[in-house]
Amino acid sequence: MNYTKTIVCFANSRKIAGRCVAGKEWQDGKVGEWVRPVSNRPTHEISEEELRYQDGRDPQLLDIIEISCNEPQPLVYQRENHVIAPHHHWKCVGRFEWKNIQVWLDKPSNLWGLGESSYSGLNNRVIIGQEDGSSLYLVQVDHLSLLVGPKAPKYKDSKRAVQGGFMYQNINYRMDATDPVIERQYLNKADGQYDIANPVICVSLSDPHQAASNQPFYYYKLIAAILYPERFQ
Repeated sequence: MNYTKTIVCFANSRKIAGRCVAGKEWQDGKVGEWVRPVSNRPTHEISEEELRYQDGRDPQLLDIIEISCNEPQPLVYQRENHVIAPHHHWKCVGRFEWKNIQVWLDKPSNLWGLGESSYSGLNNRVIIGQEDGSSLYLVQVDHLSLLVGPKAPKYKDSKRAVQGGFMYQNINYRMDATDPVIERQYLNKADGQYDIANPVICVSLSDPHQAASNQPFYYYKLIAAILYPERFQ
């Protein structure tokens, strides 16, 4: 039987051929649990057609959205997942006010452990078996440095990418940014470093990924959304 989840949208990031949407449940203005609407595809992404509102618009960050779901689908590394009813339109029922963001923040001691870094990241992955079930955090940081340029500079064919470097609880991180609005905006700029003061970021844990055939699988930490007041003016 279908049921409805009403969430404040804190991420609408790119994933494979679709999107990864996530938010916290809106309970008459009170903070609920994290919810990630997913599809039955092997990699769980939502197609752009599936997430579209009836009037053709796409969900935006801070939209309050009603989503029809078929069943919970908690995974060992993503307990927040709910399979959508794919033939039901999503419905925007309001907008979240930025001034209320502080109450909705998470305050973990760290972001899924330390010490596992990829060649281009810092504290940006979790080895299989070290997951704790949670895969989403909404945290505020004092400073975010967006790094634009080739992801692997030593390789001539390396694609340009946007990564985010920040400190949280006195620990440094550098992760890929998968917020499509931010990616488009900053890939249109020259290579370099661009700074955002006091943003709120939604950090997400990916599906298992193997960088190379001779390497173990990891869950990668991603900056799924970057939120700051000027973005919503």
